[in-house]
Amino acid sequence: MKANAVMVGTIAVVMAALALFGGSQRAPAGNPKPSEGWTLHIDALLHYPGKPSMVAHHYCKPVSGLIECQLYDSDAPDARLVGIETIVDAATYAKFPEAEKKLWHYHKTEIAKVSATLPDLSPEEADKVVKSILETYGKIYLVWDPGRQSMPTGYPTVTVLKTN
Repeated sequence: MKANAVMVGTIAVVMAALALFGGSQRAPAGNPKPSEGWTLHIDALLHYPGKPSMVAHHYCKPVSGLIECQLYDSDAPDARLVGIETIVDAATYAKFPEAEKKLWHYHKTEIAKVSATLPDLSPEEADKVVKSILETYGKIYLVWDPGRQSMPTGYPTVTVLKTN
């Protein structure tokens, strides 16, 4: 119960930040689609093992008590979807078995190391959003690695960020 309250609190902070900075907490009224509401844009390095210097463009939104991000190889209109990041709070992470924990990265140590930026926000707005996600953990599923392949061949992988 307490862990759920913590995650709800984390999600509430992120949703409030999105609302303050022009994002939407919910998809538009009417017939909302799952593809709507991905309003938080985060750029970060070190996500692609084949080319660590390549920027991963995250587009994120709160979904059912989590934060989920779609990862693209660019921010151009024809960008290719290459992965997904799921974000949980510290209480949820603490419940995972040790083997599962090895697949997740801690955002407090990762954010600075991956040169994360929020290009659609002012520095002040970005700082507030970053502070709201510091105590969270992320797990990245790469559908394919655009640093190694020009087409989505091979198996999807869970990428453990190399931030040491």
